[in-house]
Amino acid sequence: MDKTSQIRQVKKAVVLARKFHAGQVRKGPKGEAFYNHPRRVCKYYLTYKQKSIAGMLASICHDLVEDTALSIEEIEGVFGMEVREIVSDLTKPDHFSSEEYAAEIGTWSLESKKIKLCDIEDNILSSRAIDSNRRTCMLLRWKKYLDQLGKISSDGMAAQKEFRHKWIAVNKLHTEELKGLTAG
Repeated sequence: MDKTSQIRQVKKAVVLARKFHAGQVRKGPKGEAFYNHPRRVCKYYLTYKQKSIAGMLASICHDLVEDTALSIEEIEGVFGMEVREIVSDLTKPDHFSSEEYAAEIGTWSLESKKIKLCDIEDNILSSRAIDSNRRTCMLLRWKKYLDQLGKISSDGMAAQKEFRHKWIAVNKLHTEELKGLTAG
């Protein structure tokens, strides 16, 4: 895909996310427009040296199937099978517990894991205004996901080493945030 086509695809993803997340707000007292979350997840994803257009598109679209009326088939129809597979990984099935969802993380592609790590990073940072009891529960759930993401090897591929480096930083952030809540 040439650069112009990639830019068109990204713009299409942004428009789709804005349209389908319109009116949704993030948890917490600020009432922040939900659409800002996938934008930040994409921004964090773009800090990876090893990235793909499919990863960029999926990072923008990662919550569309879970939180809107858009279907995984519609994602595939607009962006193709690779984006569908990543978004499908990132979409927690309604009938799954947090533990069941965490167990699935080990089967994901590295691209899916990279985006999930960016999602958790943004969730940690953007949840600071949430009631401490509720936030503690959220942080404990995210820890299950981080633990599964941390099982990736840093041997071999540069992308795995880069992922491992980011995982260490996000895990440290998580630990500090949880410690701050439980110490207070």
